[in-house]
Parts: sequence; C-alpha cells; structure tokens
Amino acid sequence: MRLAKVSKRVRRVWLSVAATIVLTGLLGVGVFWIDQLRNTDLADGSSGITNWEQDEELSAQSPIRFTDVTHQWHLELPEHRAARRRVLTEDTGSGLAWGDYDNDGDWDLYVVRFPCPGEPPEFGWNRLFRNDGDRFTDVTEAAGVADPEGFGMGAWFVDYDEDGDQDIFVTNYGPNRLFENQGDGTFVDVAERAGLADGAWSTGAAFGDFDGDGRIDIYVCNYVDYVEVDLGDTIPSSQMGSAAVPFTLNPNSFDAAPNRLYHNEGDGRFVDVAEQLGVANPQGRSLAATFCDLNGDGWLDLYVNNDVSANKLYIHPGESDGASKETLRPFLDQSLMTGTADTRGSMGLSVGEFGWMDDNADGLPDLFITHWVAQENALYVSLQDAGQILYQDKTRQFGLAEVSTDAVGWGCVVADFDADGRDDLAIVNGSTLEVPSDEAQRTLKKQKMLLFWNQSDRFVAVAEHAGPALRQRWSARGLAAADFDGDGDLDLAISCNRGAPLLLRNDTTTDHRSLKVRLQGPAAACWGARVQVRMGSRTHVRWMGCDSSFLSMHAPELIFGLGDAQQVDRIDVRWADRTTSTLEHVTDPVVVIKHSQQDEALKRP
Repeated sequence: MRLAKVSKRVRRVWLSVAATIVLTGLLGVGVFWIDQLRNTDLADGSSGITNWEQDEELSAQSPIRFTDVTHQWHLELPEHRAARRRVLTEDTGSGLAWGDYDNDGDWDLYVVRFPCPGEPPEFGWNRLFRNDGDRFTDVTEAAGVADPEGFGMGAWFVDYDEDGDQDIFVTNYGPNRLFENQGDGTFVDVAERAGLADGAWSTGAAFGDFDGDGRIDIYVCNYVDYVEVDLGDTIPSSQMGSAAVPFTLNPNSFDAAPNRLYHNEGDGRFVDVAEQLGVANPQGRSLAATFCDLNGDGWLDLYVNNDVSANKLYIHPGESDGASKETLRPFLDQSLMTGTADTRGSMGLSVGEFGWMDDNADGLPDLFITHWVAQENALYVSLQDAGQILYQDKTRQFGLAEVSTDAVGWGCVVADFDADGRDDLAIVNGSTLEVPSDEAQRTLKKQKMLLFWNQSDRFVAVAEHAGPALRQRWSARGLAAADFDGDGDLDLAISCNRGAPLLLRNDTTTDHRSLKVRLQGPAAACWGARVQVRMGSRTHVRWMGCDSSFLSMHAPELIFGLGDAQQVDRIDVRWADRTTSTLEHVTDPVVVIKHSQQDEALKRP
C-alpha cells in the first residue's frame, strides 16, 4: 500500500508508533522492576516488617466474607473463546449496572458485552437479568435490549423521561443506545431520536441536573479516536518485561476524543453543550466521570478521570440567570489549583467522606481513583482554605498505596461491608499485560481483587481472609454493588473481560445493624442528592449516584452501617435541586419521597 492511499488518521497513527514504542519501553522497565520486586532476594527483608505483622493480625480478624453464588443464582453467560486480537477496544471493556426495571422492589442486573470475530453473534449480546427473588432470569430477547449491533462499554439505569420507570443508557465503541422503558417489560431504542447516538468511542457517563432546570442531563466520556489498522502478524511492539506490547494497546498512540455534555431539552431531545460550557476536555482520554457537589454550594460540579492525560475538575459557576442553554455559564476548570490534575492512567472513580479518619471531616466528597500498574491508586481528601476547595492525597497515610502498585485497578466502590459505621473499599483488578507463555490465546494476566477494611485511622487489606472467591484471580473490569438478596448488606457483581460475570454475596456475620435509604422523586432531584445520617455524635454522608466505579452503576440505594446504634436520630436530605427533607428517630429502612408541594414523607418499603 502506498502512503498516498493511506488515510490521514492511519498515517497519524503510524507516525506516533516510534514515539510510543520508546515511551512504552521506558515505562516497561519500571513495570518489569515492580513485577519482579517481590521475588528478588535483594530487597530489604526488614523494611516495613512491623506494619506487615500488625496488618496480617488485623486482617485475620476481619469479619467480612463473600461467597461466589453466580451459578446458584443462574447468572451464567458464555465466555469468549476466540484468541485476543490485541486491540484496545476489546481489552478496555466492559461494565454492568443494577436497577429495578420492572418496579417490583428488587435489583435487576444488566451486563454489557462486546462481540469477538469468529464466535456466535449471541456471545456478544448485552444481557438483562430479572431478579426473581431466588434466581436471575435472562429476559434479554423479550425486553429487546441485546444491542446485537453494538460493541458494549458501560450501562446505567436512569428515568430520563420522568415517567416512573427506569430506562437504560448504554455506551459503545460506536453509536450509543438509549433504551426507553415501555412499562410492560420491553424497551425501545430512542438514542437516534434523542440525539445521543454518538458514533465516537464512548466509555463512562455521569447523570445530573447541572443547570437546575428540573431535567436530568448526561455527561458522556469519549476515550480516543481509535483507528483499526489491519497489520497482519507484524504489529510494531515494545518489550515490557518479558511481554511484547503492541502499540495498538497503548492509548498514547491515538488522539484524545472530546467529551459530550448533553443538555436535556425537555421534549425527549438532548443537545451537546460541552464545548460551549468548557467541559469537552479535548485533550483527555476519558474513562469515568461524576456529577457531584464537590464544594458544598448546592450545585453539581464535574470530575473527569482521564487515562494518561490530566484529570479534570470543573466547578459549577453557581446561580445562573436562566435555564435555557443559550444563557448557561461555563464551568470553571480548577484542576490545577485544587491539586487533582493527575496525569496517571485513571480508570475507576468513587466518592465518599474520609476526612474523619484524620479528624478533618468537612462533609464534602472525597475522591478515590484506581490506576494502572506501578502507579498506585489515589485517595484525594478535600479541605477548604479561605473558601477554596483543595485536595490532599492521603493514599499512603491510609494504607492504600503500596499494596496496589502491581495491580491494574478498574471498578471500585465505597461501602460499609460489615456495618460497623466505617466505610470500606473494594477494587477489582485485571492486568493489561499478557501471560508470556500463552502466545496462542494471548491471554491477559489475571489479578486478585482488593478489599480494604476500615480501622478508623487506616485501611487493612483483607481479601485473603474474605473467602475463596477473593483469593482467585480474574480479568475484572466493572464492579457494581447492590443488596440483591434483600438481607441488608451490600453484595458485588463483577464483569470480567471476555468472561462470564461474577456474583459475590456478602455473608459477613456481625451484630451491627444497617439502615437502607431510598430516594423517590424526579431523577433530576435524586441524582447527586446528599444524604446525611446522624447517630449521637457520629455523622455519615453519602451522595446518591455519585460513586461511579468503572463503566458500571451501583444500585440507587444507600446503605449506612449503624454499628451498635439502635436507631438513627436524624436523616437530612439535600436534594440536587437544593430543597431539603428531614426525618427523625428512624429505626427501619426508609424511602424518602420528594413532592412538589411537600418536601418530605416517610414510607415503609
């Protein structure tokens, strides 16, 4: 093929190959060193031995246990059998989402998939599993949500049209889907009509009413301007340790793709205003985002995870002079001044309040971010200085750093798994480096997940003691939490790259109690709502829909661990529209209902 006949995009890719190989090779030296460090006799054997012994003793005392009930609950899907093609699109996905699509009170599960050449088409279909109380039933074909022409990335349940049932938004490598719930168990794709069928490579998404007009808006992350080039068996690559990594797997080989901010027009259509409002992030290779009130002023701000490019923190400008898109004011890019312009490979994103761990609780969201190998995960804890929000990386201080250096982190969740009143962390991992000895299938290295038990002032890794499933290795990507069996604690669903999903039931034995809180009202008021629970001198805060994970959605239900407390003194809800509701002396699970004329109500589920 002569150069003149090659497209500009392909030429641009080829020109970047040489630089990519050099950079990847340099990084590979560091990765190889990290990978071999634990097996070397040259390491200082006394370094950190005291902390290690203390952590091992604490880890063995953890009550947290999970059981693999995937087969018991009939959550079964075929694994991809074809050899990996060494393309970035396949290695990145996919996720899963919890939601109650049939309004029967329990959590159903939507699993995102992608096709592989040479396999039956149905292997690549997305799947909707209905929760029938003691098992899951595959209702995909009847519901019409398989997306057989799609290449799935992420999924979210959201009532975008405010008709009382949950619709499904799906991001793809290719046109996105918006499956509108018809209320009879079936869905219709309206993405094209709604203006959401973007043909870019979309990954994560965030939902919230950023302009306060009473309608849910959508921020969509686009990754890179990927070019599929048939290079046969001669793919230029570089050495990373003992593995050859093709340039086709390095995001630095491709230009970043701008993101979309879809403003809800109220008539079923969305209009992209990302560039107009300064949040297109054209240099960011984006994988996850969250709409959340980060500075406590009542307006939804935006944080964006970027891979091998600086993360972005966009602060809402505050009160605007109108609700139409023509009068919307741009967000303020405060990434650099807040200390969050992280240039590592950022994938998963979670939100919680951890300031109390070092006596600096401010009631504002803190940010937990998963990273690529040798980069450590990050926990940014917020603080305010003269009205300006800032962040400090407390990863090492809280014991979350070194243990994550040899893992590639993806989905994550902040949750109180043992209901002791302290938020724990779960992270799923899966390497993007190949098993050197498996040239035929080109299998990726599997990795164990991480589970951190909160000890008030630091975290302790307890996965090794949390059950056989957590001692196994997986090529995990998405992680979504939900109390799918209705017993009051949070369980986990995990998507595995090219494999079947996992369903891990929380079987923790504890005398501690928990409290479930659901919000009932317009999506625009619920997404991003701040829920604060008070028990004596203790206060816990969560933000509805803000814990983003990776390409996934946790069930829209907040579960607070009460420890030894027998009741909650007070629940304060600040809805995303800045109205408030208050409940007092709560002992049972509650649904907080938002009314247009009455701000609060209490219903027993």
